[in-house]
Amino acid sequence: MNFRLAGEQDRGLVESLWDYCFEHREDPFFQWYFTNFYKPEQVLMGFQGDQMACLTHLNPYTLNLRGRQIPTSYIVGLATHPAARRGGVGGKLLTAALKEMKRRGHYINILMPSKAGFYQPYGYELYCHQWKETMPLDALRPLTDRTLHYGFITSPDEWTYLAPVYDAYTRNLSGYAVRDEQSWRSHISAQLAEGNIAVCLDGDRPVGYLFYQLGEPTIVSGEFVYATAKGKKGLLNYIYNHRSQGDTFQWNEGIHDQSYRFYPDGKQGHETMPFMTGRIVDVQGALEELPYRAEGSLTFRTDDPLADWNTGIWRLTVQDGTARVEKRPDDETPDAVMPVGTLALLVFGAMDVSDLVFNEKIQGTDQALETLQALFPTEKCYINEWY
Repeated sequence: MNFRLAGEQDRGLVESLWDYCFEHREDPFFQWYFTNFYKPEQVLMGFQGDQMACLTHLNPYTLNLRGRQIPTSYIVGLATHPAARRGGVGGKLLTAALKEMKRRGHYINILMPSKAGFYQPYGYELYCHQWKETMPLDALRPLTDRTLHYGFITSPDEWTYLAPVYDAYTRNLSGYAVRDEQSWRSHISAQLAEGNIAVCLDGDRPVGYLFYQLGEPTIVSGEFVYATAKGKKGLLNYIYNHRSQGDTFQWNEGIHDQSYRFYPDGKQGHETMPFMTGRIVDVQGALEELPYRAEGSLTFRTDDPLADWNTGIWRLTVQDGTARVEKRPDDETPDAVMPVGTLALLVFGAMDVSDLVFNEKIQGTDQALETLQALFPTEKCYINEWY
């Protein structure tokens, strides 16, 4: 197969495969995405002969990972033409995408899976789950606060109402997308193309906002963010006031939120949603760009089913908050052994080392495992980017 970045002349092919596999052309999001967000240079295409077989969008983002801003590529719209399926094309496309991301200096990659089991054999692991809450509108009443007031966001120019709420919500979290003015304007214009945005205010201070859609019995919120517990109650009160326009409310929130413990009836409508996977594009690049709060050194072996430059034995040495990573000879005995997906979970801080040992995802000496735990403490992970 041959792979290359798309050009202006490929727009029709890119749109046609998206229309076939995802939203159709008449869908508001399709129209917004290809009018406002799509860039051909962010699309990697695969060809068998002169026929397009597959493609994926490599949308650039900046993640806040352990308190440091890290450039990344978000794999979106990975699609294979039906005539090319069941031939290993997906794995070849992912390998080509990893090579392109490495060339760009993006050493960590994120991907929202439709089914995690397809991507896990390729080194992707879920670093972020969300709570998915579904409640009858009448059941929201005990969870509301009527003392707040509200406003509509009707223009990207009003992004400053939302940004401080998002910043407060994510202040102690990791793995989330850093949003600047340009990204906020993009998020708002995308939502207004197919729905509504409301902001909740405590006096003059924004304390919550939500993106939502009306028109169906279930009111769905794609982004539900609050700076305070009062702000969350205010958002639920706002939706409670829509009882004549729906019968159920569905929203997602960070898995770090524990207010579900105080719901009057938490037996129904409270479930986890696998949201985002992370992957290591380049072992050396990823580990050397992270910040560290501890010091230590160890050797480890990792195997990568797609990126052969990652497979092998590595020495990680951390001193004064900075890592140095070097490849070691293959005949050296490593202190720890793990697949590349497990390394991603450590980098993102999604799992404790002892839990990874229990799940048979890592092996090592007691000293090596203690060092890994010190270097990669767990974090509260969150992200809510959809494209």
